[in-house]
Amino acid sequence: MKITIIGCGNASSYINYNTSFLIEEDTPNFIDQSRKLLIDCGSKVPIALHDLKIDINKIDDIYISHAHSDHVGGLEEIGFLRYDWIGRPITYDDNKRTKIYAPRLICNEILLKELWDHTLSGGLDSFEGFDASLETCFEPVPIKANQKFMWQGWEISLVQQIHIMTGSIMKNTFGLFFEDKTFSVPNEKRKSIFFTTDAQYFQPEQVKIFYDKADIIFTDCECIGCDTINKKMLFKSGVHSNYGQLAGWSNVNAYKMDASIKKKMWLTHYQDFVTGCSDGFGNACDWDKLAEEDGFAGFVTVGQEFKI
Repeated sequence: MKITIIGCGNASSYINYNTSFLIEEDTPNFIDQSRKLLIDCGSKVPIALHDLKIDINKIDDIYISHAHSDHVGGLEEIGFLRYDWIGRPITYDDNKRTKIYAPRLICNEILLKELWDHTLSGGLDSFEGFDASLETCFEPVPIKANQKFMWQGWEISLVQQIHIMTGSIMKNTFGLFFEDKTFSVPNEKRKSIFFTTDAQYFQPEQVKIFYDKADIIFTDCECIGCDTINKKMLFKSGVHSNYGQLAGWSNVNAYKMDASIKKKMWLTHYQDFVTGCSDGFGNACDWDKLAEEDGFAGFVTVGQEFKI
């Protein structure tokens, strides 16, 4: 598996883009066949893919963790770009598709309906001459609650987490836990990977089984409000995981994350100012060095690749 960091910034970033990952994996038991899975597709992701010279037309699958604009804003562009005006509609032969151009759209079944009803229908339903549906532009793959799904020999679990409270309703977001199920070479089992996908921080006991099982963890990290000189969090948005909480600074929370967890945890920056080597108060800060001192694997950067 190859993991490419597509973005590691906030929703409005012109530097780090939205937090997204591109996964490339060979097809088990086949030579020279692979699929590309995009984890979240925010509004700046098409630009980020272009900058990294990744062909957006060759994205096979898209996983959406939740319906906020910085995670689904690019879906409309992909829908219009990938639509085949000449080859439509898809034809079938014994229930096997003879022409597939649309990427699979994978997410929780309730979220899938929400995506169309509240996000995509206003734009993608505007095809001239006919009423479009989600199936017009994508191949929907609804995942039921507590259901796992297979992708390229990986068993993937949706990990429900908390993102942000909007009024009286908690907005759900679903992380992804990858576990190798090919067992083709037992002694060379691939590493397990946990993508928290833009989640609010909460006590690790709630997801400790995933933290413990994972060999690599990718989590968002809000750095705003950090006083890195005194190692204090002076304020935080409460929307995303923040550095002080993950590091276990004494004035943030009493819980101290196990060192064994932090050393396999890669952090994704969530503000642009961190690229200027300063903290939220203008103090000089080497974030990579700080992460190393606090026992993390480090911060990811746009375009960085991991071979798993």
